[in-house]
Amino acid sequence: MDISTFRWILVIVGVVIIVGIALFHNIDKKRKPRASRKRVHASRNRREPSLERGRAGGSGQEHPDGEEGMQTELDIGGAGDAGARIEPTLDPEPEKPPVILPDKIVTLFLQARDDHVITGVDLLDAAMRSGLVFGTRDIFHRINEEDVEPIFSMANLINPGTFDKTSWNTMEVRGVTLFMALPGPVNALDAWDAMLATSRRLAELLHADLLDDSHSVFTRQRSKQIRDELREYDRQKNQQS
Repeated sequence: MDISTFRWILVIVGVVIIVGIALFHNIDKKRKPRASRKRVHASRNRREPSLERGRAGGSGQEHPDGEEGMQTELDIGGAGDAGARIEPTLDPEPEKPPVILPDKIVTLFLQARDDHVITGVDLLDAAMRSGLVFGTRDIFHRINEEDVEPIFSMANLINPGTFDKTSWNTMEVRGVTLFMALPGPVNALDAWDAMLATSRRLAELLHADLLDDSHSVFTRQRSKQIRDELREYDRQKNQQS
């Protein structure tokens, strides 16, 4: 083999080695592609979310593009805009009609004699025989057919003054109170005459003592005083009307 032939063999071998190295480098590049510029840029600008809120208000988080304030937390029950938030309100309760207090109340008492008790059956029978009816507030009333308000009423002597309509057979009372509130459906003097007559009838039927508003024995003198007071009351009411 001459020198010239040997040189050509070395040149060809060198070219083959260079080509092989170039091909191997290209194959390795395909297997491990470089990250795109966009991904590198995004990874550099990305920040981890923070639970701390910014001091200038809002959530303090930054937008992925670097802009602040584009995304805020939903404020439920927080401070927010106090002027824009509307607090729920309850409907106001309907106004109740004003309670009209009576000008005057006239009272009489019936108390069982000799510390005996009045049974519910005897009381109910005496009330019905005296023209009283059991009605509102669980007490008895004298009511005219054309009137709504009672002329006078009869309640239990013991608080709260009511009667249990389901226990007449077992009920026992020490006494009752009769009262009328003025002004009423009829003039005061007529109402008093009706209440006094009914009280005397009940005292007879129930074997009870009739007492005045001070729990003293009712006398003719006290009856005259009450009549004079009620006559004057009617006179003043007539003048006002």
